[in-house]
Amino acid sequence: MSPFVSSVTSLFSGDLAAVSAEIHNLRAALLTSDVEVTWDEAEGLTPGEIVTRYVAARGDYGIQHWLRTLAAEHDAGQPFGPRLVDELDGLSTPAAA
Repeated sequence: MSPFVSSVTSLFSGDLAAVSAEIHNLRAALLTSDVEVTWDEAEGLTPGEIVTRYVAARGDYGIQHWLRTLAAEHDAGQPFGPRLVDELDGLSTPAAA
């Protein structure tokens, strides 16, 4: 095998190994985030945690939708007192000038 073919082959296999490692790391991160979301759903979040995570998730509409669903479930269990969904709505709308 010529040195050129040998170096091209080793370069390609090195890139393939790097891509494979990156895919493995992305898959591990995705599984970890799925486990964290499942744990949060099972454990339940306090109203303060819901509000904090809602503010931190600004721009991530999927997470905000999930947190609004949790807030609505909390409000359904607490018919009296302040509503958590109203508080989240207040955070979503810009303040009046």
